[in-house]
Amino acid sequence: MGVLGRVGRAFSRVYWREEPLVERIRPHLPAGSSVLDVGAGGCRVAELLGADGRLSVTAVDVVDHNVTAVPLRLYDGERLPFPDKSFDAALLVFVLHHAERPEALVREVLRVTRSTVVVVEDAPGTCAERRFWRAWDYLLNHAAHDDIGVAHRARDAGQWVAFLRSCGAAPSSVRRFRAFYPVLRSYPHVVLPVSVNSATSG
Repeated sequence: MGVLGRVGRAFSRVYWREEPLVERIRPHLPAGSSVLDVGAGGCRVAELLGADGRLSVTAVDVVDHNVTAVPLRLYDGERLPFPDKSFDAALLVFVLHHAERPEALVREVLRVTRSTVVVVEDAPGTCAERRFWRAWDYLLNHAAHDDIGVAHRARDAGQWVAFLRSCGAAPSSVRRFRAFYPVLRSYPHVVLPVSVNSATSG
């Protein structure tokens, strides 16, 4: 690992805060729900969501960067290893911009979910935000973990909504919020809950 990778990992350990993110996701997940965290990464979101026992969270990813005791199931990135409608809800937290085939991933997540898919994404809207996003994503992901692709699919909130609609997964609401990094309070993100019952195949 090079210097940039070490810097990225060190910065992530010091400044990354999952707790505020989890509090924005939790309202979309009723108590007692079974939840699939797709692209779970370090599994901290899965760990925090399941900590009080009100949610049963399963973590899945294509690579193992798990830093928790949460069991992580690996898969091939194509077909999730679960039958149709296996989970009440699913999460795609900062995952779609890494996916080589994001449309196929959305449809696969819809396949295994009964009720709600919660998408959380970066949503840079200005040229400056997009330039920053590319550098930031490279530092925290590709440089720090060379097995994580940096697809550079930057979209603002409206473009994420349009993308999900094109997948037959129109969000039921759009919740914008600013970064939960202490040093980056002005950086934009978006939470997009999708009702599976209203989603269409295609």
